[in-house]
Amino acid sequence: MLTNIKKIIRKRSGLLITSGIITAAILSFYAGTFFQSASPTPPPPNPRLQSLQAVPALPVPIHVKKRVKRGDTIINLLKNEGLDHATAFQFFMEIKPVYNLKNISAGKTFQLTLSADKSRVEKFIYHIDLDQYLETVALKNVTSVSNDTAATPQAPRFNSRIVTIPYQVKKEFIHADIQESLFAAILKTGEKAELADLMASLFEYDVDFNRDIRKDDSFAIMVEKMYLNDRFVRYGNIIAAEFTNQGNTIKLIRYTDPEGNTAYYHPDGRSVRKMFLRCPLPFMRVTSGYGNRRHPVLGFSARHYGTDFAAPIGTKVRATASGSVVSAGYDAQKGRFVIIQHNNRYATNYYHLSGIKKGIKRGIKVEQSQLIGYVGNTGLSTGAHLHYGMKKNGRFINPMRLNSPSQSPVSHKYMAAFKQHAASAFLLLSGSRLLETPAPLLPAMPGLF
Repeated sequence: MLTNIKKIIRKRSGLLITSGIITAAILSFYAGTFFQSASPTPPPPNPRLQSLQAVPALPVPIHVKKRVKRGDTIINLLKNEGLDHATAFQFFMEIKPVYNLKNISAGKTFQLTLSADKSRVEKFIYHIDLDQYLETVALKNVTSVSNDTAATPQAPRFNSRIVTIPYQVKKEFIHADIQESLFAAILKTGEKAELADLMASLFEYDVDFNRDIRKDDSFAIMVEKMYLNDRFVRYGNIIAAEFTNQGNTIKLIRYTDPEGNTAYYHPDGRSVRKMFLRCPLPFMRVTSGYGNRRHPVLGFSARHYGTDFAAPIGTKVRATASGSVVSAGYDAQKGRFVIIQHNNRYATNYYHLSGIKKGIKRGIKVEQSQLIGYVGNTGLSTGAHLHYGMKKNGRFINPMRLNSPSQSPVSHKYMAAFKQHAASAFLLLSGSRLLETPAPLLPAMPGLF
């Protein structure tokens, strides 16, 4: 009995083991199938993607925007950006009939686009002045003429033109009372400081903006404002202006006669421009006047044949009148100096300069307001200043007391038309003080502008 029971147990244990082995095999098979099917299968290759990846990247042009520096030439500027001398010179010669790039000047900007390998110019823009720029674009698919046809001109490689900037010009009225200075009053109206410079340059023959300005002086002007894409860019011409200084009102009007001559005049036809500027510096402080004084270096009393104006070293010095340079150089007492002869009767002296403008030398003709040098502290001097002297018929006079004569007035034959033009402009200007109406909404005056 016991023996039979043992046989049955062994038989059933064998079945269980066999069953376990079979179950494990089945699970192992399905598990392998599951994980094999779950592993990612790489997608088939995309011929279109492969063809795109095979295309090399397009060469990227090189863009440059820089400002011309003193001493730069167009050839050197192009060579500095990677062009060889021959290519740069060829570019210069081809553009020359449209604009001579020899005339580029310091401070102006240019934009240059070169090919990726820097072998050629694709585009070039040079800002000639505030109103126009040179634009040069490389022509496409231009083939060079072979050397066998030397008599045949080479095909042009560039299309060049001078472009006038398409400003929108608006005439606007601006007026204010002065509490501190002209600059402060201009800024308070929301305008730019450049407008104060424009006004000062017009009134500098009649007003000393350093010493004559008083609280509650006032001004009113009609000025052109230049816009590009509805964004203000700069000021144009002042059309008419009134400046009241210490109760005295000075009026100026811009007028172009039928012959095309444009200038600024007073309402009676006298030219605003006079033979001499009041001062060779735009803004200054008098530190020593004309006459007897104790010399600051030598220590004894002596006659001072001129006026000293304190100003920072490097301040621009202008010729106060047109004339010819009779002497320019260095002297132990005068320092660096320039002497200009005017109209055979007057001569002006400019001493203690830190530098003389390049090209200013004996025999050179200069125009009124032209830059001739820079304020310095050279020679027998105790500080940065300009000594300004004047001679009349060979004898020194006080330049600050000179009653400078006006230049050419309005021609008599155009006087009637001028006065009508001036009356209309000043009527609008006077009305602008009373009305806050924008300029475009004011009634148009027949024949004005």
